[in-house]
Amino acid sequence: MKKGLIVVTVAALMLMVVVMFLKDEVKEPASVKTNTKDKITVKTSRVNNQMNGQAKRAIVDTEANDVAIDKVDEMDCHQRYQQHENWQRINDIFEEIYMTGDEMAGEHYFQKMQLEAVKSYADAGDANAMFHYGTELIWKSGFGFYFNDLNRSEHLTQAERRERAENHQLDMASLEQGAKYLLDSATRGKLGGVVELKILHHHILKRQMRSNKDVESIKRAIMLDIAYEEFLESVFIKDMGVMEGFLYSGDSKKLIDEFLGQYPDENLDAIQEKATNIQNRLFDYWREQREKFGLPVYPDRFPEYLEQHMVNKNKECQK
Repeated sequence: MKKGLIVVTVAALMLMVVVMFLKDEVKEPASVKTNTKDKITVKTSRVNNQMNGQAKRAIVDTEANDVAIDKVDEMDCHQRYQQHENWQRINDIFEEIYMTGDEMAGEHYFQKMQLEAVKSYADAGDANAMFHYGTELIWKSGFGFYFNDLNRSEHLTQAERRERAENHQLDMASLEQGAKYLLDSATRGKLGGVVELKILHHHILKRQMRSNKDVESIKRAIMLDIAYEEFLESVFIKDMGVMEGFLYSGDSKKLIDEFLGQYPDENLDAIQEKATNIQNRLFDYWREQREKFGLPVYPDRFPEYLEQHMVNKNKECQK
């Protein structure tokens, strides 16, 4: 796994990394994509800017304006907020609940282990192993290949990876299994598992839409994207000032509008109802497990002054 980082500042958050290996859609390792006015591509080291990307993958859209430097003034605005001492504290908290610098750089020991070995630790209750194993399962079932090249049986070029993803049919059983591992990692304290669920399923939806998959596959992807968005909102209700950037609400709405434009006879209400039912089951399980482990059902990790820092940054830098 390469160590170079390409970071794309996030609309409300700028705090997460996702690495995807699809040509023009994903650069490695990069951070989460964002809404239109907060898109700044920045090459950086983990020391200088690791808070701009705080997960392990970055998904960047094919459209040129999704990876672009919009305005020098916007970059100055972001940099000004990042130089404040509050920014380092936000970064520190994300390292505690999501990904360490080693994980972001692909240097964590679970990222250097064969998948079956990671699974053995996950099944023994290790939250970090659950996170990494669940992520690998979702990549394989959602895009057609594992994220970590250590787990792939064949070398794929960028073009081959992209073709594989475009032709891939969702493996719903494996998707659910991977989601369960990520959810369990979060219930045990690796809260980033909840964010990872939303991010990966959102980009599965985008891939399904772009690949012109059959209507039922797209409906399932929409349903899961909505469900994990609602779940993230429910879990992080006390930290939404910081976590809001992971919702992709505007982007999801555009994708749903596009879907309804192509399939006007489809009933969004029915999809929404199924998504809400999934979210309710997820949250019931979340509550039960968090109480079992003596952990708060509604985490509150970011003090109000840090949330306000993010709110102010988003408001000022997106003008």
